[in-house]
Amino acid sequence: MPQPVLHIGDKNYSSWSMRPWLALKHGGIAFEEKLHSLPEIGGKPAFGSISPNARVPALDVDGVTIAESLAICEWAAEQQPSLWPKDSTSRALARAAAAIMHSGFPNLRNDAPMNIRRRTDAGRMTPDGLADAARVDELWREWMKRSGGPFLFGQWSVADAMYAPVVTRFITYSIPRSPEADAYIQRMIVEPHMAAWIAAAGKETRQLPRSDIA
Repeated sequence: MPQPVLHIGDKNYSSWSMRPWLALKHGGIAFEEKLHSLPEIGGKPAFGSISPNARVPALDVDGVTIAESLAICEWAAEQQPSLWPKDSTSRALARAAAAIMHSGFPNLRNDAPMNIRRRTDAGRMTPDGLADAARVDELWREWMKRSGGPFLFGQWSVADAMYAPVVTRFITYSIPRSPEADAYIQRMIVEPHMAAWIAAAGKETRQLPRSDIA
C-alpha cells in the first residue's frame, strides 16, 4: 500500500499545515510530504486540484483526500490512539481544547499571522488580539494545572499540535505571557518534531510581504 501523502504549505507561514504534520510525526505514521507555495495572505485559495476545500493541508490516503487539519489529526489518532489521552474525561477535554483552537481566537490570528522567521513585537496587535492571547495563556495554565503537564493534557497530544502555531506566534511577536505559559512554550520548541519544523521554516527564503513587512 502506498504511503499517505500530506500536502502542506510553506512551513514558515502555514499554521494549519503544521498541526497534522506534527500529529503524523508523533504518531510514527510514515507519509510523503508535498510542499506548496501559499498565496499572499488574504489571497484566494488556489488548491482546488488538491483538496475539496481548495486549501492545504490535505491528506491523500487509500484513494481519498481528507481535508482540514483537525480531521487529519483525528485520522492519525485512529492509527495511533496514544495521540489522545487514555482517560476518557481528559480525552474529551483535549478534544474540546482542539476544537476551541480550530474555531476560535480570530483576532489573534488576524493580528499575528504565523511567521516563524520574523522577530517583532506586540505593538501591531489590537486590544482584542491581545485579549485572545491572554485567554490562550489562561487556558494553557488551566489545562496543565489539571494534568500536571508537561504538555497540555499530560503527554503530548493532538491538543498540543493544534496550539503549536500559537506557540510560534508568542515568540514571533513577543506577546506577553505568564511564567507557566512561557515554560510550556520552551518545552514545545525543543520537542524534536516541532524543532525540525521550525528549523525547516528557518531555511525557507520565500517572503509574503503582508506578513514579513506589515
